[in-house]
Amino acid sequence: MLKGARKTWVALALLAAVFGGVRAADTELDMDLMQTIEDTNKSLASNIATQNAPGSTSDAKELQALFGKVEAHFVAKGDAPDAVDLSRKSRELSEAIVKSVATKDFGTASDSATTLSRTCRTCHTFYKKS
Repeated sequence: MLKGARKTWVALALLAAVFGGVRAADTELDMDLMQTIEDTNKSLASNIATQNAPGSTSDAKELQALFGKVEAHFVAKGDAPDAVDLSRKSRELSEAIVKSVATKDFGTASDSATTLSRTCRTCHTFYKKS
């Protein structure tokens, strides 16, 4: 009986998570996600400045995935084409950083990281809630 009850609770928890995720997609972006992006972006800048290739690559790949989530959010939202473009640009800049670091071109990686930070600020100017 306990196994059956446990399975029921697990199934209910999974359903709640799925429906909660769908509901969250209809509202605002998760602030934890945005904080993770901000923290990872700061780490990326530091890793590029110190020419830490493994750290830079890890941070840039994480940002690619995170900006993919932001892009998907704004695509689903449907009324924010500029945010879709900016999040897509941010994801592409993160990808460019990975490529630049792979060739040890930290100057180009730094330029891309600077553009990435500006792109974030541009999006926040239009879409960040006070």
